[in-house]
Amino acid sequence: MSKDKASGFALILLTTLCITYIVENFLRSAAGALTPVLIEELGITHGAMGLLTTAFFLVYGLMQVPAGILGEGYGPRKTIIWSTAVTVVGVFLFWINRSYPVLFVAQFLVGIGSSTFYINSVKLMLEWFPPSWKATAVGIMSASSGIGNTLAYMGFPLVYERYGDWRSFYIIVGVILLLNWVMNLFLLKDRHPPNGGLKIHDMVESVIRVIKNPKMQPYIISYAFRSTNFVLGIWLTQFLIDAKDFTYLQAGQINSIGTLAAIPGCIVVAAISDRLKKRKTPLLFFAFMTFLANALILVLPAGSVVLFSAVNAVMYISVGYWVLYFSMVPEILPANESGIGLGLINAVCTLGISLLSPIYGGLVDITGNYWASNIMLLIGALLVPVLMLRIDDPYGGLSH
Repeated sequence: MSKDKASGFALILLTTLCITYIVENFLRSAAGALTPVLIEELGITHGAMGLLTTAFFLVYGLMQVPAGILGEGYGPRKTIIWSTAVTVVGVFLFWINRSYPVLFVAQFLVGIGSSTFYINSVKLMLEWFPPSWKATAVGIMSASSGIGNTLAYMGFPLVYERYGDWRSFYIIVGVILLLNWVMNLFLLKDRHPPNGGLKIHDMVESVIRVIKNPKMQPYIISYAFRSTNFVLGIWLTQFLIDAKDFTYLQAGQINSIGTLAAIPGCIVVAAISDRLKKRKTPLLFFAFMTFLANALILVLPAGSVVLFSAVNAVMYISVGYWVLYFSMVPEILPANESGIGLGLINAVCTLGISLLSPIYGGLVDITGNYWASNIMLLIGALLVPVLMLRIDDPYGGLSH
């Protein structure tokens, strides 16, 4: 087989990883999609709801560097298998919950379990796919996140509108994750042997070395500000209800059109990058387009579902630029540090989400409107392309 073609096993690997990632993104989006329901069901404030999303994103962010270290020490396969088992426990706890504290713990467990998956699945794909397929493969798996997000943002409003309950829908998806976990036991395979354990001193030195690497610093800082895109997605449904007078079902439709558009967005951005043999130019273009679409959806007057859906679709297609980071970092770091680098950028982003989400909700509670919260997000969205103007294009520097 040509070294430029993906093997049959690589495609099977991509398929099962996509299934896992679909479900994990459904779980990640569940609290955001259920925000209006949970605020009413639990009798909590916007700020408390923001803390509930933080229960997931804080631990998810804190685990990103350890996720890379675990993958280096024990291999991506074993790391994914054990962490997904924790996710399954959190899913069933979320399903049976009837109180805020239990839901908080469930979110915490799902966050821990989900935290190691993306970094280690990317490492598996970078190991098994040829260079000309690497960004595309990462883009395809990343695109599958849009399916999970759409299932949450569209599925929950539809199910709740019809049946007045969301738990049955949630647990059905949880069972799919359990079955996929069994699949992964048989299908996942490391191409390179793991280090055989954690050498903490060496790993700490590697983390410090990556942070101090001047090539990595704009990636770390700019990806931290990319968290503002996530925060907008988390709060968009509630924003559309409160500020634009849409119903829960209409807001879910608008949000889900966006998450659905993210599927081709990730694939198209990655494919354009591979075709152009450039990373920086498409990243800057789509990051700036994301900022413009963010601004437009926030300032549009209340009105057409179709118009808001179209703008949201453009925003989610453009935000597909994020997949390029996960091809670029292994292109600027040696192979033994790429997992740590990927963990760092994912960490700063998710920690940013855990910090900004409750601040966003708290500002709404304090001011009684969304202007201060949304200006905060727009500044962050603009800083992403501005900061990445500093980098040299890393295409072709793949670590092996």
